[in-house]
Amino acid sequence: MEQYLALLALLEDTESGMTPSVASRSRPFALIRIGHCLERLGRRTEAITTLGEGIDALDELKVSDFRQAGALESLAALLAGEGRTDESRHAYARAAQVFEAIGDTGARSRCHALAAVTS
Repeated sequence: MEQYLALLALLEDTESGMTPSVASRSRPFALIRIGHCLERLGRRTEAITTLGEGIDALDELKVSDFRQAGALESLAALLAGEGRTDESRHAYARAAQVFEAIGDTGARSRCHALAAVTS
C-alpha cells in the first residue's frame, strides 16, 4: 500500500514534473488500488471512501473498464457489509452496467443478482 500512497502523492504534487493529463488519468487508478488495499486490511470505512473517490474520478474522465467495474463491485460488497443496502444495490447495478459495456456477461449477471439480493 505504501507504494500506491507514494504514487498518489506524486500524482497530486504539482511540482513533481508530471504532465497534468497523465496525473489526472492515473490518479483514479491509484485511488482504486489503495481502496482495495484498505479493504484487505479490514479498514472498511476508509476503503469505501477511497474506492468512491476513485470511481467518481473515473466517471469524470468517462472511463468504463474492468477496473471500474471491479471497484464498483467491491464498493457494493463493502456497503452491503455496513448495512447500507440502498447504496450497495445502486453500486451493484452500476457495476452490472459497466460489465455489460465491456462484454463480461457473467459478471453482469452476478451483479444483477446481487443487486436484487441486497434490496
